Amino acid sequence: MKGVDLLPPGLPKPPRTSALRIAVATAVFTFVLAASFLYTVRALEIEELRCALKAQEEDYARYAWLDRDIQATRKSKDEVLARLAAARKQVNGGLPAQEILENLSRLLPAGVRLVQFTLTDDGKARVDGEAASLEAVASLMLALGDSGLFKDVQLAGVSRTGEGTDVLAFQAQATLSRAGGEKP
Repeated sequence: MKGVDLLPPGLPKPPRTSALRIAVATAVFTFVLAASFLYTVRALEIEELRCALKAQEEDYARYAWLDRDIQATRKSKDEVLARLAAARKQVNGGLPAQEILENLSRLLPAGVRLVQFTLTDDGKARVDGEAASLEAVASLMLALGDSGLFKDVQLAGVSRTGEGTDVLAFQAQATLSRAGGEKP
């Protein structure tokens, strides 16, 4: 059957929608819908990543002190290893500590008692002790200088140990004459 046009002849005909226009409009609508969906999904992923990053930064801030402690421990380890190497060098290099300690007891005059004897890395010695008189301290200084083990023997200080006592506390410093095992 053929279509009959019942409209008056002077009226314009309504525009026809072609299949091509419908396909293009559907494609544009689908593209816009898909793009907005992808944008929303990506925006949610970015927000989740920001939250995760914030949590990790907070965790890092809570444990940042560990990094400082690890660095301090490494520095301390290096210092201890350096001191150990210096001690090994002294022991293996022939520092005459044993010889000094053996001879020190025979160098002590009567009335002198050693409290502490210290050797340093650079060949310096420090003697802390107590004596009954200044003459005993002077005798010790002369004996240390004449022993051949020390040079530049100096009395660093003398003081009374307490009121009403005759005991003197003294401190002397000297340089080892054969530090590091050097033979004269």
